[in-house]
Amino acid sequence: MNRNCDAYCAKKKCAIMRAMKIQKAHCAAVLFLILSSLACSLIITDANEQFLQGKWSQSGSADGFAWYSNYTFDRGSFTIDGYPPLKQSGSYRLVSSSGDTLVLEFYDQKGDLSTENSKVTITIDHAKDAISFDSGKTFYSRVK
Repeated sequence: MNRNCDAYCAKKKCAIMRAMKIQKAHCAAVLFLILSSLACSLIITDANEQFLQGKWSQSGSADGFAWYSNYTFDRGSFTIDGYPPLKQSGSYRLVSSSGDTLVLEFYDQKGDLSTENSKVTITIDHAKDAISFDSGKTFYSRVK
């Protein structure tokens, strides 16, 4: 009886080991797909969006009071800060890109401005290393 029991246990152990190997292979495949997807989401393929990455600043004075505003873009997230005090942050997605113009959608926002999803058009001036928002005449310069 011990012989039969040992053979039976060995078969069961073998079946369990095979199942575990298959499960490990499936887990490895799923993990690979998740990591590949994540890596692809971090790669920016649009030239205009790539140019946009980093910090952009604009400053001046009005009625004797100094002011500034900064935009920072970092692979799908953005922050805005300024003075007089202004803070906003959230996520962005590329809606379109053509020539020197790109359209972004801001979403998942929090801060001092509206938290509603909004679209913004950004024009790039490669020669000046500058950007403007919504076809504005004032440009933000890259902060190095």
